[in-house]
Amino acid sequence: MAERALPPASPEPASSAVSTAFGSPLEPVAAAAPAHDTYVVHVQKDQIYRVPPPENAYLAERYRNARGGGGGGGGAKKQEGPACSPCVARTLGAVLAAALLLGAAVAISLVVLRPGVPSFSVDRLTVRNESRPPPRADYDFFLTAVNPNKMTALWYRAGSAVLLQKGRTLARGGVGQPADGGEDVTDFSMLLRGVPRDGHTPRAVDKALAGSREHLALQLDVEVTVQGHVGALGFGQRRLAVRCEIGAAGLSKDVHISSQNCRSSFVN
Repeated sequence: MAERALPPASPEPASSAVSTAFGSPLEPVAAAAPAHDTYVVHVQKDQIYRVPPPENAYLAERYRNARGGGGGGGGAKKQEGPACSPCVARTLGAVLAAALLLGAAVAISLVVLRPGVPSFSVDRLTVRNESRPPPRADYDFFLTAVNPNKMTALWYRAGSAVLLQKGRTLARGGVGQPADGGEDVTDFSMLLRGVPRDGHTPRAVDKALAGSREHLALQLDVEVTVQGHVGALGFGQRRLAVRCEIGAAGLSKDVHISSQNCRSSFVN
């Protein structure tokens, strides 16, 4: 039997120029069977397989800005986040300053613009009989005002006063600049000119002027202008009304004041 000749085998390529994604050449290895080829892959040792997180870029940018540098060919834009802290601090400082100013304004309004009402008392009353026609009697009062305010001084300006007996006017006059009695006490000296005694004077007053020691009820009304001061600074002026109910034993030269009750209040 004659032998059948086999066809010649196809020549294997000497090398294969196959590249991987890493850029390394693949070299084939001769296998025993042509159906299965084996390759050896060479990997570079310095290849990076992990991408840095985005936070690293933000930290690097902050570091460059802190050192005065900048990347990206012209310097990176400053981040807005860290710059907000000084803005918030300035805003809070402005709000706090405004609150303090408002509180100071309220305190000044309560302490200076609305001071406490001073108290008054009649220390002395002297009667002067004028015999020249028409005859009349003048009344010289000496009053003391006590300031209840600790921080505010009260300065008294000009005013007016009137003396009455059961609604009938006995004398009237002005209140001049008071004498300075100190920061807490102010002394007033007022001379009220009597109305002419033309027969219309109350009978009880005529008897008291004649030397009678009977009890006589008098009413003294005073109005003065008061200005509050803190140091050298003066504030708004207000009108002060004072009413004193006085009990006198006669109307001789030096009147004995048996009782008194003075009330004062601001009228504006």
